[in-house]
Formats: sequence, structure tokens, C-alpha cells
Amino acid sequence: MSTSERKTQKAAEKWGDAAEAGFQTLPDILLKKQVELGLSATDMLVLMNITMHWWYQEQRPFPRTKTIADRMGCDSRTVQRSLRKMTDLGLITRMSETDERGDIRYVVDLENLVAKLSKFARTDEAFLARQRRKEAA
Repeated sequence: MSTSERKTQKAAEKWGDAAEAGFQTLPDILLKKQVELGLSATDMLVLMNITMHWWYQEQRPFPRTKTIADRMGCDSRTVQRSLRKMTDLGLITRMSETDERGDIRYVVDLENLVAKLSKFARTDEAFLARQRRKEAA
């Protein structure tokens, strides 16, 4: 069994049937550093809704603003303001892409967020402890 399969199995064991409806991985460092990143609770929820649609590293997520707003029980403008804020903070980039059928879709590039989180991670005690264990092995 691969590492990925073991992690999936552990999530299913922990979350039961809820995991069968789908789940995502989210780095702890995002939660630890949300204030330093300038993210409010609303921004975090918008971001989690975006990452819910990020299945493959090379594919940018493209959830609709209205879909996120409906899930959150808020107005689409609230989501739009949050997206603008994260763009202004340099955490995400929003752009249009042409899909396989030739239709234009709006996507979110999370590359800047990943880079910032990676930088934070390299100074995180949990990360450093794992690195020390790897070196000792």
C-alpha cells in the first residue's frame, strides 16, 4: 500500500462515512500562520472552498464565486472581496484559461501561497522535528 493510500485509509478511519463524501489535505502551517498571512476567518473559509477543487498540482482550481457563497451562506460580493484581498496580498493569482472544449473559465493559481507556506514551514518546529528524524534514520 502506498503512502497516499495509507493516508486516505487513516482519514477514512478517523472521519468514517464523511470521508467517503470526499476530503482534502490542508497543511497545518496554513492554519498556524493565517494571521501572519493577513487572512480573516472568512478568507480562510473561501480559501478552503477553493482548495476543495484543487485535485492535481498542475490543474488550477476554478470554483465559481456563487458556488462558494452558497456553501458559506453569504453574498457573492463577500467572496469576491475575499478573493480581491488574497490577490492584493499576493497569495493567489486569478486568471482566465481556455478549457479543452475552448470555453473560457476563471481559475485560481495558488503558487504564491504555496511558496509562502513553504517558507514558513522551514522555520516551523514540527517541520524541523521531522527533518531531524529523517536525518537520524
